[in-house]
Amino acid sequence: MQIDTVVAGHITVDVNVLPHGIVENVLGGTPTYAGFALTTLGHEPGVVSKIGKDFPEHFPPLFSKFGLNTEGLLITSHNTTKFENTYSEDGEREQVCKEVSPPIKPEDIPQVYLDARGFYISPVMSELPPETVSKFSEEGKGITMLDPQGIFRELKDSGKIQLRKPDNFEEYLKNVDVIKVGRDELKIFDKSTEEIMKELVEMGPKIAILTLGAEGCKVSSNGEITEIKSLDVEAEDLTGAGDVFGAAFLSHYLETRDPIDSAKFANAAAGLKVKYKGPTGFPSEKEIKDAL
Repeated sequence: MQIDTVVAGHITVDVNVLPHGIVENVLGGTPTYAGFALTTLGHEPGVVSKIGKDFPEHFPPLFSKFGLNTEGLLITSHNTTKFENTYSEDGEREQVCKEVSPPIKPEDIPQVYLDARGFYISPVMSELPPETVSKFSEEGKGITMLDPQGIFRELKDSGKIQLRKPDNFEEYLKNVDVIKVGRDELKIFDKSTEEIMKELVEMGPKIAILTLGAEGCKVSSNGEITEIKSLDVEAEDLTGAGDVFGAAFLSHYLETRDPIDSAKFANAAAGLKVKYKGPTGFPSEKEIKDAL
């Protein structure tokens, strides 16, 4: 198997509380949503993640069945990361974290993975320290894209998550090619979107993307900011939409090196995905292009 992309971040087992009902024991996390999106788009991704012995036995074979390489999937003595995601009618999310797997260290990355063309790095609960991200960006040969969602999450005693900007945020960004920040994390900056994008690019990335849910996204590239509208869809489940966006952007960008066209492609991919509950309904390249 020739690994052309790598997805890093913890696999999770989620409970999603939606306005239309509750979905329990849902396979989640970056390797699930970004990984399955990449395989649907014709890639052969590798997974870097940690799970516990409590992970349901029928889940691991799914990753191999869907075309993901699991050499970087490590089983630990701790429990698998678990979230309860509660969504309001307008898409706002409240999260409670029940369990957290151990951090992913630089030595946990299989050496063969570093030859990949692209790396999608998206921690869910600060499991990827700066030195691990740096190994991808400094030793890896491909494009490095970071979604720092989990870097902003601080776990309280109640299991509730509080968002805050880490003091070492710049350490994560200094060698990253693309940074994508979601609307939940934007509130931390307390600045205009233009100011946020300028700040992000000054830390190192060539491309900064802000995803804004139903309002689409904004892309900063070559000193210009471009606004892109979202698809008009009825969303059933917003979980994983950010990772599908990131995976689709990276997939298209690896082929075109066009950040604006890649963001349009990613916006459509995320819009098509949220029409389905859980880790299902990942759109093909043809479906995305038809929607565009």
